[in-house]
Amino acid sequence: MERMMTRVGSTVGLAAALALAGGWAGCGGGSDGGGGGGGDGAGGGIRTAGGATVSEAAQNHWNEAVQMFQRNDTTANGWTAQNCQQTQAKFEQANSAQGGRFTEAIYMQGVVNTRCRNDEAALGFYRRALETNERYCGARVGVGLADLAAGRTAPAREHFERAIRDDNQCTSAYVNLAIIQRQNPAEVREALNNLRRALAIESDYLPAFNQMALLYLAQATDTQRQMLDLAEVVCRQAQLINPNYAPIYNTWGLINVRQGNIIAALAKFERAFNLDADFFEAYMNFGQLTLSFRGYQDAVRAFTQARRLRAQDYDATIGLGAAQRGLTLLDEAEATYRAAIALDANRPEAYFNLGLLYQDFKGGSIPELRQATGFYQQFTQRAGNQPRYAETVEAVTRTCRRRPQQTTSRTRRARTGQSEWVGDCRPGRNQQITLAIELQEQLQQMQQQMQQQGGGGEGGGEG
Repeated sequence: MERMMTRVGSTVGLAAALALAGGWAGCGGGSDGGGGGGGDGAGGGIRTAGGATVSEAAQNHWNEAVQMFQRNDTTANGWTAQNCQQTQAKFEQANSAQGGRFTEAIYMQGVVNTRCRNDEAALGFYRRALETNERYCGARVGVGLADLAAGRTAPAREHFERAIRDDNQCTSAYVNLAIIQRQNPAEVREALNNLRRALAIESDYLPAFNQMALLYLAQATDTQRQMLDLAEVVCRQAQLINPNYAPIYNTWGLINVRQGNIIAALAKFERAFNLDADFFEAYMNFGQLTLSFRGYQDAVRAFTQARRLRAQDYDATIGLGAAQRGLTLLDEAEATYRAAIALDANRPEAYFNLGLLYQDFKGGSIPELRQATGFYQQFTQRAGNQPRYAETVEAVTRTCRRRPQQTTSRTRRARTGQSEWVGDCRPGRNQQITLAIELQEQLQQMQQQMQQQGGGGEGGGEG
């Protein structure tokens, strides 16, 4: 399955965008594309990828399964639990009618499970398909994608390279190999060549277009802005081939962000998840972008949808908490941040956001400020020396020195607008809290003294 995992406005780096091979006879289609499945296509006298003639019963079940698959794949929210079960069962009937060694039907059960987000079951079917035909492109790519999703890049690459050796028409293997290669600056040119090879085999293979646009986007720098234009041209070409291909709009939105065209980017991300209601990354990108422009209501809706798809995703949870905080839904925001800690207590972001919540959005009482300090301490402990958090750690821990406090100096500074801090330093959040607590304590002492003085005066008058 192909997905762009880069998220705008977040600290998440570029992750793999995956392209799963379509099935035999053009099955797959849609966002995953076809190609490389093998076989002669569904019709009279078809044969399996291994060359065996398909029985009439198996062919009938196969044709019905293909129709069910395509109907589910082209219908909004078509992959319901019931449709998933029925479509897999129909492909299994085709396999059983062929003696249990119908490679393509076994493989398509894997594709159905991938569509239905049953990744473990899908991997089992891909492996079963390889047992019947170890040279089958789609199944080999499916196993490689499982390795890639688990962070096992080396074995994933081996699977993609072997798929190409076994079947030089395996378009999805070229594309997924290119995804790995473009992470290495020394292999970017070869990644582009592999994408071109995929398009030479299948000129309308949309995952190849999408990866080519992402490759150009990654190469765009301040001095190489023309790469953004190239990336956009590729997106336009893909749109002409299929205007309903959701991933290209997500990629196009990322290009618009780099161009500074935020309104266009939002429209692209929205188009992506409207075309594919399960497009997690499009929701995340839309949420991050609306959040950065204080569109909190839209951000809440986007992150809520993202969490519907991946309840265990830490970044979606943090994003939802930030949007709830922006709407002053403070109890909900705190509960969401604590849910993020439950997901991963070692990540620092939730602790910082809880500190922010207690410092800037609560009542400002001394207990609340001290609780904010505790959260900041947990944040800095977990952030450590990681470069990605360095700026935030410095903003929390920075300590400033006051200028000399002579009366004449204070008067002069007030007149000139000069900062009271040496070097115009700005106190960090911990120091701000310390100062706020000191001020509150001083005011409390003054108030107590005034009350005591007032009480003493009344008593003396009566005496």
